[in-house]
Amino acid sequence: MQNNIFHLLHLYDTTPLFIPNDTLKSFFSIKSAPYDPDMLNSEDFIALVLETDTFDKHHFEACNMLRSIGKKPVMIILCSGEKEEYLRSLALNFHSVSFPHLTKESESDALCTMILPMLREHLDTIRYSDALKLRSRRSGMVESLNVVAHQWRQPINLISMEAINLSIQSTLEESVPSASIQKSAKIISDQSQRMAEILKSVLNMGKIHRGKEPFSINAMMERIKLFFADQLQRDRIEYRTIALEEDKFLHGYATDLEEVLVNLIANAKDAFKTIALDYPKTISVEAYSTDTEVIFAIKDNAGGVPEAIRDKIFEPHFSTKGQGEGFGIGLHIARLIITQEFKGSLRLTVSENETVFTITLPRSDASQLKFIDS
Repeated sequence: MQNNIFHLLHLYDTTPLFIPNDTLKSFFSIKSAPYDPDMLNSEDFIALVLETDTFDKHHFEACNMLRSIGKKPVMIILCSGEKEEYLRSLALNFHSVSFPHLTKESESDALCTMILPMLREHLDTIRYSDALKLRSRRSGMVESLNVVAHQWRQPINLISMEAINLSIQSTLEESVPSASIQKSAKIISDQSQRMAEILKSVLNMGKIHRGKEPFSINAMMERIKLFFADQLQRDRIEYRTIALEEDKFLHGYATDLEEVLVNLIANAKDAFKTIALDYPKTISVEAYSTDTEVIFAIKDNAGGVPEAIRDKIFEPHFSTKGQGEGFGIGLHIARLIITQEFKGSLRLTVSENETVFTITLPRSDASQLKFIDS
């Protein structure tokens, strides 16, 4: 029997006829209670069984409200007086299905058998997504540590050299010239500040915020630029950023959007390792906004994506990297984040020698992604 870590909420109008069987109980921690719309907000659940005589406007509004608080459960609606327009609208935004109202308890076991495959499929999707995100966070920590180690190496060496230089001068000379001290002090101060900025950038990008929050588009792009600065300079890749002329603030999942952008830029950087070029290597990240959407374009001139794999790169488990080489979330999860969490799109276009990944995030009630006046 599995641990009951997933919760199913069963709400009913009068006397409940839906009785969860033992198989269903083995997958869910189940709470049954008289219908109270406030429970939809206060309870934690990934599946809802709503047992009511008539599914009306008030039920629809209460269930539809779940989107605004980040819940998207599987919904099983048991009702006799069906309001098709409400049920159809609900089905557009949730995993939902309606059944006739039960007339006797003996029908409950058959219903449990019918809905269990759908609920198990939803559980598998949640487990898979959680596992991938956990793996992503762990591998991202390793990648971040590698970035810090590499980018700190040079300033640490400079600080160490200046300290040795001052020590040697103090040993060989009775008094060290003030100009020499000032020069060394400035180098040490500048490099220490650089190390602090690198660490701050990596820590900010590593924060896990599950709640939606306001964040600056341009500040996010600047953090990502700093994150990649030394790596791209080492690989002799020019990095171009076109930020918004007038900064915009978004309200959404900042960390997840950063993770997608970092993944796309890292893929572009790695693409140059597989090809010899006779022209300068460039990666550009551009942001545009309109009244209805914000668009990010990540471009590289590493020769494009081979036609044979263009239709596969967003598939689960697909990777162009060798075993043990891949860090980050992968294009399949990147697209899921954009489509499911932001209600946007992530698409690939390829022209001669150029690859472009375009992220489009809509400003709409469906996405709950809002522009905030800065």
